[in-house]
Amino acid sequence: MATDSNSGRMGEIEAQLMSQAMQDVAFRDRLIADPKAVLAEQGLTISGDVQIQVLQETPNQYYLVLPAVEYSATDSTIALSDAELEAVAGGGASQVTSWTGCATGQSGCIVSKYAPECSPG
Repeated sequence: MATDSNSGRMGEIEAQLMSQAMQDVAFRDRLIADPKAVLAEQGLTISGDVQIQVLQETPNQYYLVLPAVEYSATDSTIALSDAELEAVAGGGASQVTSWTGCATGQSGCIVSKYAPECSPG
């Protein structure tokens, strides 16, 4: 959306725009009509291929804005890096380095309907 030098300022600019729009009806109307011009006045350069739409909530209409995703909506799979896989793998943050197989802590436990308690297998 914005150039890299501007992207860090966007949150601050959004807060300023919302505050001013709440206090100044003429500014709010201009922001709704031509958001790129208003953002340019704030020193934020928006590329020509980016569209900006300003929506105003009403007592009966609310908007939930989700952040942009970096993958295509047509992608059926999303590959994770090895580091990402390690971070989300079961027990990834655990300090446990070995698995015993049952809650008793005995190595090689087997649980069956005939012996519901763990017994060495």
